[in-house]
Formats: sequence, structure tokens, C-alpha cells
Amino acid sequence: MATFLDINQADASELKLIWLLFPTWAEELSFLHRIQSKKHNRVSGVSFIEGNYAGFRICSFVVGVGSEARQCCLHLSELILEKKLARPDLVLLAGFAGGCKKDSKTGDIFFVNRILHDHPTRVEIETISHDPFFLNQNLIRFGVGATVDRVATPGIKHGLGLKGADLVEMELKLVHDVFSNICVPMQCLRVILDDLGFTIPDKLGACVEKGRLLLLPLVFFVFFNPTSVWKLFLLGLKTSLAKKKLLLVLDMLINGLDPKNRKNYEKTNFDPHI
Repeated sequence: MATFLDINQADASELKLIWLLFPTWAEELSFLHRIQSKKHNRVSGVSFIEGNYAGFRICSFVVGVGSEARQCCLHLSELILEKKLARPDLVLLAGFAGGCKKDSKTGDIFFVNRILHDHPTRVEIETISHDPFFLNQNLIRFGVGATVDRVATPGIKHGLGLKGADLVEMELKLVHDVFSNICVPMQCLRVILDDLGFTIPDKLGACVEKGRLLLLPLVFFVFFNPTSVWKLFLLGLKTSLAKKKLLLVLDMLINGLDPKNRKNYEKTNFDPHI
């Protein structure tokens, strides 16, 4: 069977292609085993996983954290314009975020429909906003996101919450602008990892490169910051819960995007509680 790279431009209008973008490998891993007939591909220095799921062709990319994600997506956009990669019908940025409201907790799920930045930017999500199925599960909410350039402390999260943000992360504004410039539809799904009272160690960011955890820097971090061991343990528990919720809602979303799959999916017994 031909891959999407082999399909010519004339077939693009019939192509049901979804790109999944994850900031880190841990976030991608939550959904990876769902992809069928998957294969590893590499095009012009970009590695990704391609396969099928729920009637769609899926391409999964780890784009990195913060500015890394912007550079990766700029490269991806160039490959689209150069027709080295097929233009996706939808880009879905999925991953973790920090909670900015007192009532937010680890595992809360948001579709971001506005970005709180220098000025409010709407994220186009008509497919979901006109479909109450996703919002009637007592699981998913629309939310306002804020994009920052470093791990947010409780003080930063609280301040952004007062400005109207529900969550804070490091990629959405950057990635949204890249794909908006080439007119590729984009949606953003975020699961709260660290609530308002929890602080992710700021120096932990030095242990992540291109979306992957670097073991040696992590060992040095723990050695020189022994008091952080308990916090890292709690972070591991929160990450495990957030990954389960991310898998749950990605599965529900992609199955529900296609009317044929949606009809079958609505007959299942969906339990949003983990």
C-alpha cells in the first residue's frame, strides 16, 4: 500500500490525513500503540511515525518544547510548501499543560479555543464546537491558553489565571502561528499536568532535548538537588494520570471526527473516569 508520501497532489482532496504533534516523547507514547500498520519515516531530517487509525491516515511527530517546537514546525511547513510532505487536513497539537485556576486539577482536559498572548487569538475548532458530543462527557471543556517561554511557577500560573487563562504551556502560540500562515487547520488538546499548587522544577527543562528526556543530565540534577526527589516522584504520578487522560480523549476525538466511526463509537459504553 502506498504511503501518503507516494500519493500525488491530484489525490490530496480525498486524503484524510491527520498530523499529531506532541512536545515530548512521553506525550506521544500515550497514543503510539493505537496506531495500526505503523512505520518509521524520515524526510529531510524529520523523523515521524506514520500509520492508520479509525479510518484516518495518521502521522505522529515529536516537535520539542517551546522554541524547539516552533523551529520544527517551521521546517515542517517548508516541507509542505515544497511538496515533500503532503498537506494535512488537520494538525492536532496534544500534550500537557499547567493549571491556572484554583479548581483545576491534574487530568482536567481542555480544547483551547483562545490564546492569551499579546492579543487574543482564536483557534479554529468548528468541528468540535458544533458537536456537543465531546462536551457532554463531563470530561472536556473549552479553555483559554497562555503560551510562555519557561516552566511556569505557581505565581505565574496564578497571575495568568487572573487575566483569564485556564492553562499555561510553551508551544501553542508558536505552532499556531506557523500553520496559520500556510492555512492548515489546527486544533489544540491539553491535559493539566501540574495544578496551581504544584511546581515543576525549573532546571528540569535542561534534562529535555528535542522532546526526549536526557538520562545523564537527570542524574546530575537529582545528585545536586536531592530535595527534589519527592517532587519528581509526585511528578511521575501526575504524568501517569495525565497520559491516561490524553490517550482517552485522543481516542474519543479521532473516532468521533468521522461520521461513520462516530455512529459506531456512540454505541460503546464510554466511561470518562479513570
